[in-house]
Amino acid sequence: MGKNVKNKNRRKKRTAPKQGHKLVWFTLVIILIPFVIIGYVILTSMGGQNEPVVGNRFHSSDLNPSISKDQISQVQNAVSSIGSVQNVEVNLKSATLRISVDIDDGANADTCNSIAQEAYKQVTGILPADTYFTNTEDSKMYDLEIDVYNFLLDDTHTDGQIYYKVYKTGAGEVSTQNMTQPKDQELVNQLVR
Repeated sequence: MGKNVKNKNRRKKRTAPKQGHKLVWFTLVIILIPFVIIGYVILTSMGGQNEPVVGNRFHSSDLNPSISKDQISQVQNAVSSIGSVQNVEVNLKSATLRISVDIDDGANADTCNSIAQEAYKQVTGILPADTYFTNTEDSKMYDLEIDVYNFLLDDTHTDGQIYYKVYKTGAGEVSTQNMTQPKDQELVNQLVR
């Protein structure tokens, strides 16, 4: 009988499943996965911390032909020669040619609008709109913004500003807008009481 008891004990030991430690390891792995992912994100973001994010939204065929510094100087001189113009600033950033035209403080809306139209005519005489400011099927081109104003608002000038904007995106048409006149006066009246 002693042998039978020993055999039964052996059988019990052999057949007893050992799944307790497998469940612990599985749980540890499941818990560690988020920590590993977070650690990876932190390490990779710390690695590029002192470097600027550099990118280019334009393809090699975009902005061709490009606007040269000489053409920018020509635009500045041409717009400066328009009557009643006091100051002209021209810059080309992010594929947008921006021209700010400061005219006489006493200029009225009609004068401001006509100078804005003349500035557009002068710019497109040097940089044709179809070539420089119109996208093609294969490439993106420049945008153009011409801002014409009689003065900037400050302590000495608080009322009577006239500000026109002529703009043309590469994908759109030429548009002129009086920035000091509301498009919907009724809405403005509801908001301002």
